[in-house]
Amino acid sequence: MQSIMKWFLVKYIYEIVCEKGKYNLQFDEQLRLMIAENKQDALRKAACSAERFQPSFENCKGEKVSWKFVCIADLHEISAPGDGVEITSILHEPNDLSSFMAEINKQKAFLLEQVGIK
Repeated sequence: MQSIMKWFLVKYIYEIVCEKGKYNLQFDEQLRLMIAENKQDALRKAACSAERFQPSFENCKGEKVSWKFVCIADLHEISAPGDGVEITSILHEPNDLSSFMAEINKQKAFLLEQVGIK
């Protein structure tokens, strides 16, 4: 009997490490899709895959930059991907509405600029 595979959204956290120089501490939060039979299988598969996603490279100063795997911070079963399917939802309760909206508008402007829409 063949089991039905399910889709999972996995949140990975990586620390970005530069071997030389002084840099601000940086973390990369990545959301990735995995196919697995159940949550336990998805978590095992995600953990086994965590180290291979981000190869090291040399920056423009010749310094080695790498991603150090920190943890899998979240795992959600989701509907099969398709046009308009919700992947995740985040509830915000801002203390400062104007600052929150300013940040949202900044993100929107950046997106429109990247896509080439003015």
